[in-house]
Amino acid sequence: MARNLGVSEVRAGLFLHDVELKYGFPFALDYSTVNLANWQNLNTEVLFALPDADILHWLGSPRLGLSTSLNFAGKESYARLAAVWHVPVFETGIFVEPMLGGAIHNGYLENAPAGQRNLGCRFLYFYGANVGYEITDTMSAMVTVEHASHWAQCEPTANDGINRLGVRVGWKLN
Repeated sequence: MARNLGVSEVRAGLFLHDVELKYGFPFALDYSTVNLANWQNLNTEVLFALPDADILHWLGSPRLGLSTSLNFAGKESYARLAAVWHVPVFETGIFVEPMLGGAIHNGYLENAPAGQRNLGCRFLYFYGANVGYEITDTMSAMVTVEHASHWAQCEPTANDGINRLGVRVGWKLN
């Protein structure tokens, strides 16, 4: 089936701001840092179908995700662009979606006040994952975990990184 570049899905949800991930497995959440008062981020995402090309098939046929995470408590917000791979888990309706890309943020680079992060540079690497369930043919719900940092690629070397955990609902358009 031929795919063309166009909006394939839109998503929206709420995210916890600034949760901690334990070292080791990249998505091991440190539950002691989860503060339910930190539901501070409105997250939106538009997913684009990419052209039907051999190189994209070789890469696993990702979609391109353009997302924003707007913090309504005066902390870091960002926009990101990432490849999103949709991996169904058999015929269960459950899916996993690894994401990899880049982000730009409005937070502090260094000398952040208490409660803010030193992110080191304006542009950050981004990775994350969704685990979700397809409720209908056009609607899905998911839990999302995201991490952005500069991975020692820029000066100043402050690199607190930022992690978010959230829930979203998605609507397929085609």
